[in-house]
Amino acid sequence: MTLGVPQYWALLLALLLLSVMALALIFMLRRVAPEQPGPAVWMRALGLVLLGMSVAGLTTLQTGWLWRIVYVAGSGTLILGIGMLAEGLRRFRGGPSRMRRLMAGVLAAAAVSLVLEMMSQPLYSLLWMSAVAGLTWLGVGVTAWRGMRPGFRAIHVGIALSAAVLTTGWWLRGSFLAQAGPSGWRQALPEANAWLLILSFVGSGTMALLLVLLVNFRLAERLRAQAVRDPLTGALNRRGFEDRSSRLMALSAQLGQSVTVLVLDIDHFKSVNDQHGHHVGDLVLKALSALAHRAKRETDLFARLGGEEFCLVLPGTDVPGARVFAERLRHSFETLEIDTGRSFLRCTMSIGVAYASAPMLQDQRVDLVDLLHQADEALYEAKRAGRNRLRFYASAEVLSSRLDSRLFASTGGHSGFGASRQTWADSAAGRR
Repeated sequence: MTLGVPQYWALLLALLLLSVMALALIFMLRRVAPEQPGPAVWMRALGLVLLGMSVAGLTTLQTGWLWRIVYVAGSGTLILGIGMLAEGLRRFRGGPSRMRRLMAGVLAAAAVSLVLEMMSQPLYSLLWMSAVAGLTWLGVGVTAWRGMRPGFRAIHVGIALSAAVLTTGWWLRGSFLAQAGPSGWRQALPEANAWLLILSFVGSGTMALLLVLLVNFRLAERLRAQAVRDPLTGALNRRGFEDRSSRLMALSAQLGQSVTVLVLDIDHFKSVNDQHGHHVGDLVLKALSALAHRAKRETDLFARLGGEEFCLVLPGTDVPGARVFAERLRHSFETLEIDTGRSFLRCTMSIGVAYASAPMLQDQRVDLVDLLHQADEALYEAKRAGRNRLRFYASAEVLSSRLDSRLFASTGGHSGFGASRQTWADSAAGRR
C-alpha cells in the first residue's frame, strides 16, 4: 500500500485527532470517577503517546545529531506512554505498581537506540524502536488478558485484541523497513507508516472506547452493590435481603438443607443515642456488623432490617449449631469494648432464632416471612426475659431436638470469636 503525501498527512492528522478525543474522553471520565485509579494513569499515558507520536513522526527522516536525539526522545516518550496503559490496567484491578521497572526498560531501550544513531545506523534504530513498541503493546494485551474476571471478560478480551492489532502494526512496519534494507528504507517508510497508521487508528480507537466501557461497567457494578447494601454497616438492606434470601431459600429446599434465621437487636440502643450521640450509635452499629461479617460464612446472609435490628440467615445449620453460633456472637458483642473517642463503651444484644428443616422447606410449610415472624416473636421473648440473651421459637422441630432448657434461655458462658468457625461447627455437632 502506497500513500501520497497528502493522504499520509491526512491519516496522521486523523490519528492525532483521535488520540486527542480519547484523551479528552478519559479526562472527563477522570472528573466523573476520581476515586478510580485507572483513568488518571491512562490520561497521562495517552498524553505521552500523543506527544511521543508527534515528535517521533516529525523527526524520523531528519538528519543531524540534534534531530536524531529528539527522535530517540520522542520514541522513548511514546513507548513510556504505551507502557503506562498497562500500568493503569494493573492499578485499576488493584495490582502492584511497576513504574520503576517500566522506566528502567524505557531508558534502556532509548540508550540502545541512541547508540545505534551514534553509529550512523538510523535504520537499525528504527527497527529497534519498532520492535520495542510492538513488544510494549503486547505487554498491554497480556496485562488485560490476565486481569479478566466475570462480568468484564468481553472488555478485557477486546483490549487484548486491540493491543494485538497495534503490536502487528509496529512489527509490520519493522518488517517493511527490514526488507527494504539500508539503501531503500527511506523510500519504504511511507508504505510502512501507512500500515502502522491504519492499524493504529483501528486499535487505538477501539481500545480507548473499551477503557471507557471498563470504567463505566465498574461504576455500574458498584452502584448495583450500593443499591442493595446499607451504606453505614455494609450489611444487605431490605431490598438486597429480600432478593437474595428468596433465592437462598429456594436453593436450600432444592439441596435438602435446613435454614436458621437469627434476628438481632441491640439492647437499649435509644439510650446510647440519647446519652452519647448518634455518632456513637453509628459506631455501635458498625461494631456489631463487623463481628457478624467476620463470623458468618460466605453462604450466609447478613442484613440490616432497620434501626438497630439485624438479621442472619444460615443455610445448612441445625438447632445445636445455631445455638452455639448465636451465643458466641452475643457473648463477643457483650465483651467488645467500643472506642468512642472519649471512652470505651460496652453494649449487649438480644437474639431471636427460628428454624426450618429441609422437609418443611420442600413441602412449602414455611417460608422466609414465617421464619422472620417466628424469630421476631423469639426476640420479643428474649427482651421480656431481661435482654442480653437468645431465645428460640419453640416450634415442634426445635422441641424435638431434645436439647436441655438452656437452649431456650441462654445468657453466657462461651468464649468469643477466637476459635475458628470450623471448631464451632465441630463442637456444635451439626453446624455445616
